[in-house]
Amino acid sequence: MVDFTGGYSESAWESIWEDFYCDWRELWFNQRIEPPSWVIGDAVIASGAKGILFQSRLAKGGTNLVLFTQMLAASDKLEVFDPGRALPQTQASWT
Repeated sequence: MVDFTGGYSESAWESIWEDFYCDWRELWFNQRIEPPSWVIGDAVIASGAKGILFQSRLAKGGTNLVLFTQMLAASDKLEVFDPGRALPQTQASWT
């Protein structure tokens, strides 16, 4: 997993990571430009990582996880960590 929860720092990340939070919809649909976040995702996959952990821009104090499911192995296990019980509590509400 790539941990980007600390955000961009010039000393820690390649310059493309500065644009991680780009407006990909504007870039892709209006300008027909491949968003930097997609290039970052491709690089993360190429490195063998299974996802990116990053701070939410919509939920203050929240954390997001993008999983590249094609990188998961049969031996991988995912468990939900939700101490505040903010996520749906039954499987039916996840669909």
